[in-house]
Amino acid sequence: MRSRLAAALSAFALFLPFSHVGAQSYPDRPIKIIVPYGAGGVDVQLRLAQAFMEPLLGQRLVIENRPGAGTIMGTSAVRNASPDGYTLLFAGTSALSVIPHMKRVTYTMDDFVPIGNLTGTALALVARADAPYKTLAELIDYAKQNPGKVNMGSTGVGTTTHMIGEALQLTAGIKFTHIPYTGNAQVVGALLSGSTDVFIGIPGSFMSQVNAGTLRALATTGSVRSEFLPQTPTIKESGLNVIEVTKFGLLAPKGMPPSAVNKLANALKVAVQGKDFVDKMRASYITPHYLDSAGFIDALRQEDKYWSGMLSRPEFQALVEN
Repeated sequence: MRSRLAAALSAFALFLPFSHVGAQSYPDRPIKIIVPYGAGGVDVQLRLAQAFMEPLLGQRLVIENRPGAGTIMGTSAVRNASPDGYTLLFAGTSALSVIPHMKRVTYTMDDFVPIGNLTGTALALVARADAPYKTLAELIDYAKQNPGKVNMGSTGVGTTTHMIGEALQLTAGIKFTHIPYTGNAQVVGALLSGSTDVFIGIPGSFMSQVNAGTLRALATTGSVRSEFLPQTPTIKESGLNVIEVTKFGLLAPKGMPPSAVNKLANALKVAVQGKDFVDKMRASYITPHYLDSAGFIDALRQEDKYWSGMLSRPEFQALVEN
């Protein structure tokens, strides 16, 4: 009877937003969160959540952009950090479900503890407003007539912005020239300067240019039209089975004390489900999409299964390190 009561109380404590059970001293100093992408893109999501999570945790969140090698540098740094709860990772699912199948890395998905997912946003395919194609169909026709002439920017080899572009090429029977950058801001700058022609990225990184008329949205990657670009058709509407809603969440190194994981998970849940956070996300063209730890790991494993199968295909072998 006592053991059952203890188990019930322990389970109940997991749902207390500010539970002190086993976590009285955590956190007692600032928490560093590494973002393995360049500044001005993915990190915006976390910086918006920061203001809501800090009061719940009672400590500052120090956000550090550490791009490089398609998220490997930043992800490796967290993998090798002490699992004490003071070094965390904020990354998209591709960092753990795509990159390890493409490159030699020193980590796997199982080296991390998912804390929770914050957002799930459909990407958008954009081109310069003066490009010789105004729709996805026109882009495909142009690319077929001019193989390799269209430069496709991405935020790095193996990132979602790269892999969805590869999937589009494979499905449409076309060939772009891939140019990897280290962040969304760099790709948008390259688009505007004319050194890159198309980009598939998160809407928040280029909506101001789309609204200003300097970039044009040709398609989106969701199963339904984007709430931010309702007049823009999905790639699926064009008859191509390319669907992606990119998720970004918080993870910790394996071995972190469960009490610390629970405290972070509870703070994240309270913060990202609040109306103020949701409104700020949507104002920044980001779709809030909360997943708890179990839901987040399930999403990671589903994508891992999809991309491991995709990258085993002969058409993708050129992307995989031997």
